[in-house]
Amino acid sequence: MKKFIFGLGFLLTLISPSFSSSQNDYAWMDKYYLVARFTPYDPSLLQKMDLELSPKQIKLIKAEYDKYFPIMLGKARILKDKEAELTDTVYKSNDPQKIKNLIIEIAKLKTELTVLDINLFKAVQSILNKSQNEKFIKYLTSGSM
Repeated sequence: MKKFIFGLGFLLTLISPSFSSSQNDYAWMDKYYLVARFTPYDPSLLQKMDLELSPKQIKLIKAEYDKYFPIMLGKARILKDKEAELTDTVYKSNDPQKIKNLIIEIAKLKTELTVLDINLFKAVQSILNKSQNEKFIKYLTSGSM
């Protein structure tokens, strides 16, 4: 039991700094993906999955989140601004080329954001062993999130 509590505390200590705020603070990002997110961003979700991660795995997963998430957050913020610009342009401009260009730019950014999410998901998957990966997939596809 002590080992479990220590492991849980250790997991929180390592992963929590990667997520300076709770998942709900980033829920606004969800609408900027082409499909639903593949990778859970809430550190408590990893605990619920009971993956029995080793300290090395925790460190590697944290490193992947630290690598991908700031880029994804930046793209989502740009998308938010571009969508506001598109709305403004549609209401205030009669320039169909500008509207078309904004739509294309938004589509490209959403594609890039979705690809980053998939890359993060695959990176996390590659860190897990077969049993952990099975639990990870089962949990994510069960609708338990």
